[in-house]
Amino acid sequence: MEKWSCEKANSWYKNKGHIIGCNFIPSDSINCLEIWQEYKFNEKLETIKRELNIAQSIGIRSIRMVMPYHVWLLQHDGFMERLDCFLKTAQSYGIRLMPILFDDCCVPKSMCSDEIKFGKQPEPTLGYHGGFETTPFDAKDEAGYIIGDDKENWPMIEKYVKDLVGTFGQDDRILVWDIWNEPGNSKRGSMSLELMTRAFEWAREMNPIQPLTAGPWSFPDGVLNLGDGVAVQEIEQKAFELSDIISFHFYGSLERMQKIVESLRQYNRPLFITEWLHRIFGNTVEKSLPYFIQENIACYHWGLVNGKTQTHEPWELLKSMKNLDLSKWQHDLFYPDLTPYNTEEINIFIQYSK
Repeated sequence: MEKWSCEKANSWYKNKGHIIGCNFIPSDSINCLEIWQEYKFNEKLETIKRELNIAQSIGIRSIRMVMPYHVWLLQHDGFMERLDCFLKTAQSYGIRLMPILFDDCCVPKSMCSDEIKFGKQPEPTLGYHGGFETTPFDAKDEAGYIIGDDKENWPMIEKYVKDLVGTFGQDDRILVWDIWNEPGNSKRGSMSLELMTRAFEWAREMNPIQPLTAGPWSFPDGVLNLGDGVAVQEIEQKAFELSDIISFHFYGSLERMQKIVESLRQYNRPLFITEWLHRIFGNTVEKSLPYFIQENIACYHWGLVNGKTQTHEPWELLKSMKNLDLSKWQHDLFYPDLTPYNTEEINIFIQYSK
């Protein structure tokens, strides 16, 4: 299977309507292992139902989630059944999934455990974005680590990609395959370039009906300098070249975002912003959501119900910066009891979902 043509991508997107989505982690889960493992999955499912119900009520039609490679590897049959159960549940609320297969937003190997521990997961440390004192947002000098850094894992990684895309690649409950989250983040540069390219190839061998994408995120100048080279990393440029639809992340101002979007229009493909909403930086519902609807950009803000991952807290690197109002929630829309953080924001979501 070849990369989709611009015509095919735009035809696919034409009748989708306004896609308002969110990055979703159930409030009672600290990581993707806790969501997808066998242990207490039925309890997690009840939380998922409650939270997808409120997502549906404000017009969210798609959710984006990281897939758990190690749960797939070590609890394979049960995980595939649980994923199918999850998709049935989401479908009952009119919500489709964007699975993320790999993620460069990661901690150094020295901070990773050699053992995957199922069962009860650690409780969060209060006051830290992500729930732990050590996170990928610490601005450490050491590069983050992923299992693909060890090439002996590649044959099993290939099976993982082909199994997921082969099993669900004809399934309308899947909206888009997000092959790689934030390629080059965590000081990784082009460390994932070869494997990301292979992952796209493996996914395309399964002939999915859904488009594939991977989202650049850095935009150091807030704009692609198309005339003098591209102001993103090499791996991010490759992500643009491989993607059927163009996805990207941006947490900065609306003015900078408009410049990025203007540059991305050169690809003549549907645009998906798969991470946004950073109140501390002025990236707000009031400013951004109307713009996305006006520009026909599918949009997935970060966070739904505040919970164990504590993504309402600022990234650690922001705590030493001056002139930032850290009293604002960085991400998320609802308190754990499903009360809105800001009722006006919720009203805007409802308004633009109609």
